[in-house]
Amino acid sequence: MKRRSFLKLSGISALSGISPILQAKSNSKVFRITAKPGQVNIVGPTFPATEVWGFNGQVPGLPIRINHGQAVDATIHNGLDMPTSVHWHGIRLPNAMDGVAGLTQPAIKPGEDFRYQFTPPDAGTYWYHSHVNAYEQIGRGLYAPLIIEEADPPKVDRELVWMIDDWRLLDDASISDDFGAGHDKSHAGRIGNVPTVNGRFRDVIKVQTGERIRLRLINASNARNFALSFGELTPSVIAIDGQAVKPYQTKEPIIIGAAGRVDLMLDMTGNPGSMHPVVDSFYRKPFDLTTFAYDDKPLRESLLDSSIDLAPSNLPEPDLNNALDVNVTIAGGAMGGLRRARFNGEWMGLREIAQQGYVWALNDVVGNKLDMPPLIDTKKGQSIHMTINNETSFPHPMHLHGHHMKLLSIDDQPLPEPRWVDSPLIMPNQSVELAFVADNPGDWLFHCHALEHHAAGLGALVRIT
Repeated sequence: MKRRSFLKLSGISALSGISPILQAKSNSKVFRITAKPGQVNIVGPTFPATEVWGFNGQVPGLPIRINHGQAVDATIHNGLDMPTSVHWHGIRLPNAMDGVAGLTQPAIKPGEDFRYQFTPPDAGTYWYHSHVNAYEQIGRGLYAPLIIEEADPPKVDRELVWMIDDWRLLDDASISDDFGAGHDKSHAGRIGNVPTVNGRFRDVIKVQTGERIRLRLINASNARNFALSFGELTPSVIAIDGQAVKPYQTKEPIIIGAAGRVDLMLDMTGNPGSMHPVVDSFYRKPFDLTTFAYDDKPLRESLLDSSIDLAPSNLPEPDLNNALDVNVTIAGGAMGGLRRARFNGEWMGLREIAQQGYVWALNDVVGNKLDMPPLIDTKKGQSIHMTINNETSFPHPMHLHGHHMKLLSIDDQPLPEPRWVDSPLIMPNQSVELAFVADNPGDWLFHCHALEHHAAGLGALVRIT
């Protein structure tokens, strides 16, 4: 099978349908996408279908796949009974197309349309999702993959896209409607009880011995972080957050924070007829996320011997000698040391702030609205050297819209190979050092992608003029 084809096996059925794509002028692809209710059989035929919200009514939603250099022309129709918008996560695009309702565009009202047009400058693995009441709309399924193919991708037998998620389901397989619960806001976020791959619980993925698979992992969960182990396999990491890295093999669990992406190369070395689970161990109780089931007939006797390198990223290199130094401290939440913070420009005690539904702060400022003074206010072209200190008891995937940041060090230990990220996961009591060039004008959101944390104050603006 050609390397750009999806194999229609269990586990990727939600991504293998024919897309309603029309060829348009100017080398673009035109998409008509409707955010609307739908039904998905998440936990199997013995349970009722789950009522979801999805792009075109499915979970994951309509996949967008284009060649590097092509433009996206996507009209989003709101078929919900509440406002929505679409954020194109990880894409460096014009500010007006970023999809943050109330900041870069008005929300899309029920029954109305909004047209997004942009040309992604970077190949890689991305996704798109709602950005209005995100902790509920994403939690109900409003997300989908966005893949920009390289001009010369590595040779593989097959490619899989896994949108991993977790759902908080009741006994009848319906979604628990306790979105924005106080405990979720002040603790680890909304952690569900049913982890899925492409909307399916404990699915089985058919493979063959000797097969080489490119696996694109996208963490679409509200707040769950994953640490995936592949058993006897030795994955090679080839990209993080859509950007190429120097390939490296690891037997350690692959950690993917909420909103993060990791591209892997997997050479399937299991015995014909065997079954091998993919296990998540980020939290106390490991569980089988999905299972590889080997066909009785090998694909080939020996593994492919070809390069798995991707073309290097084409991102502006920050000038650390002339960079603006920015220190960011994350504080608050349960078991945190935050005692007071600025709320609407006034100092208040944490108890008073919490009574209004907020428990987190960046640099002692509660991010409770989108028209607040920016955390960073700089001119276009300025290099930013940012140190983020997580002084809380919980992990935080910190997402910067419209840019990628180079991760330089963790806890003052320089990375042997600095890498580009857009949603770095910062662990409790950890410090990370990042740098980027503020080359994309506009007001950009910078926030924790544990969505309940963002809703409870963990957000700020980066202004570039």
